[in-house]
Amino acid sequence: MIKTKLFIPAFLLLLLLAACGPTATHEPVVGEAMLAQTFDAPDAWEIYSSDNSDLKVVDGVYQIEIDDAGYIWGQNGLKTEDVIIEVTTNQLSDFDDNGYGIICRADANNNGDGYYFLISGDGYASIRKGDGADVPALTDWAESSAINKGQETNKIKAVCIGDYLALYVNDKFVVEATDSTFASGFTALTAVANEGGSARITFDDLNIWKASLP
Repeated sequence: MIKTKLFIPAFLLLLLLAACGPTATHEPVVGEAMLAQTFDAPDAWEIYSSDNSDLKVVDGVYQIEIDDAGYIWGQNGLKTEDVIIEVTTNQLSDFDDNGYGIICRADANNNGDGYYFLISGDGYASIRKGDGADVPALTDWAESSAINKGQETNKIKAVCIGDYLALYVNDKFVVEATDSTFASGFTALTAVANEGGSARITFDDLNIWKASLP
C-alpha cells in the first residue's frame, strides 16, 4: 500500500482548531462533597433589599435583582479553601449587557473581595478579582460559544485550587487564570448591571466539593 501525506488547507485547519475550543491547563480532582444547596428554605442564603437591589430566596431558587450600575452579591457562611463550586443559573431580565455568576473565597467582612467567575447575557465570560470597590480583570471579557445567550439557563462551574482559577460553562472549559491574593473564604453568588441596564438572575442546585490538582 502506498501511503501519502494528507494536506489540510490552512483555513480548514483553523476551523478545526476553533471547533475544539480552549483546553484547560489542569484537570481538577473532585473530592468530598461539602454543600448541596437547593434553596428550599427562605433563609438558605444571604437576604438583602434596597431601593435598587434585592437578594432573596423565592419559589425554591435564589434570586438576585439589580436595577442600577454596579455589583451585588450574597454569600453563605461556609468557609472553604480549595474547592469546585457549581450552580445552575437562569437569566430572567431581557437586558443582556450584564454579568452574573460565582464568587469564591469571598471575604468574611462581606466587602466584595474574592474571585469572580462571570458570564454575560450576550455570551461573554471573565474571571475577575474583587479588591474593595474595584473588580479588575484577571482575564478580559471574551466571547464563548459555551454560553447560552439571553433569557436562558447556564450551568456555571468555578475552580479555585491554590492559585489556579478556572471557569466552566455548561460543562465546557472557558477560561483560566492564576492569582494568589486570596487563600480561603466564603462562596457568594453575584450579578452586575452596567450603566442604564438591569439584571435579574436566579440560582439553583448549588454544589461545593473539596478539590485538588493532580
